Amino acid sequence: MQKYIQDTLRNNLRSVISSFSRPQQKAITEMMRGLFTAGEPILTHLAQFDDVSVKKQAEKYSYHLNNINLTKSVDSLAWKKAKQQIRKDTIIAYDLTDIAKENSKKMEKIHRIWDGSKRKPSQGFQLHGVGMNNILLKLQVHDNDTETLPQTRKHIMNELVPNLDGNGIWVFDRGNDSKGFFRELRQIEKVRFIARVKENRYVVIKETGAYLPVKELKPGIYQVFLLSHHNIKIDERIEELTLVIHEHLEEKEPIRLLTNLKWENYGSERIVTMYLDRWGVETIFKRAKTKFNLESIRVLSYQKFVNLVALIQLAIIVSSITFLAIQKSTNALIIGVLMLYKKFLKHRVLTFNIDSFITFMQSSLKPLQRRPKKPPPTQFQLFSATTMLKLA
Repeated sequence: MQKYIQDTLRNNLRSVISSFSRPQQKAITEMMRGLFTAGEPILTHLAQFDDVSVKKQAEKYSYHLNNINLTKSVDSLAWKKAKQQIRKDTIIAYDLTDIAKENSKKMEKIHRIWDGSKRKPSQGFQLHGVGMNNILLKLQVHDNDTETLPQTRKHIMNELVPNLDGNGIWVFDRGNDSKGFFRELRQIEKVRFIARVKENRYVVIKETGAYLPVKELKPGIYQVFLLSHHNIKIDERIEELTLVIHEHLEEKEPIRLLTNLKWENYGSERIVTMYLDRWGVETIFKRAKTKFNLESIRVLSYQKFVNLVALIQLAIIVSSITFLAIQKSTNALIIGVLMLYKKFLKHRVLTFNIDSFITFMQSSLKPLQRRPKKPPPTQFQLFSATTMLKLA
């Protein structure tokens, strides 16, 4: 069982680290295993060997993290795994998450953020995430010194959309509600989307020509237009859109969605259901923070920080594809792993999901151990046995 999980880690790492030097490959392999055995991205906790000091191993990891770039190779592996499962209506969720580092004022490129868990401003980093079929396609640290959030979001979409060949439906939270964003979506060829809008979003109803905020509209389906930047006339750069207002929960505000999908082909309930599938990427963010302690990264260098985030992204990808593999394969070894996993669930009183499988992997893997050193060759003694006994 442990050998299968170990081989899975090594095989998926191979394509990520193939372009690096041997010392770099060795360091990344140790850190990757350390993420599972320690469960947190603290360099001193990733140490794998008993016969080398923890400080020395951490210094080695720190040195190599500052001289490599893991992001592109990890994203490439993620896309390679995800493209096998993409279909016409596959949900592709984009969202932001944050890493609060309130007491880390000396970290490079740290900036002011909104801490979502504590609901207050803080110091830290923002991350752009793109999830599809439980695979984290992107977990990109935002560089606040060079780009704004909309600029980075646009670059991510321009990178991914051409590879989709018209497949997939992009889903966005209401934090992305802006006229500029909808114009950007119009400029990207063959992109289909569902975006939640704020209650103060003004629209022009096609049937009546009325110009009013969406909070004044009753539940239903409307064909709408958006106005130009100065709200003088209809913005012709943005095509006619469908506004879906649906009461999906009692005693809650109705959900308001703008989409360029043909509602005749999907219906309002299905459009709402597809939007709610966006929570899949939120679940992945939570997984990164709880299972791999994403917010515990302690490095001052921005490059080291980015590489540690990429390692956590890789750990989540490997966990997801391994979890899917044990459910589909008929190989005897993999079936054995599945049986042990179910036994583990029964013992720990856990449910069958990716989160519990990560816990299973973490408990199965042990830190690496070096081979025992050979004893030194036998040497001739300078004194007789009697003298040696006296000296002893």
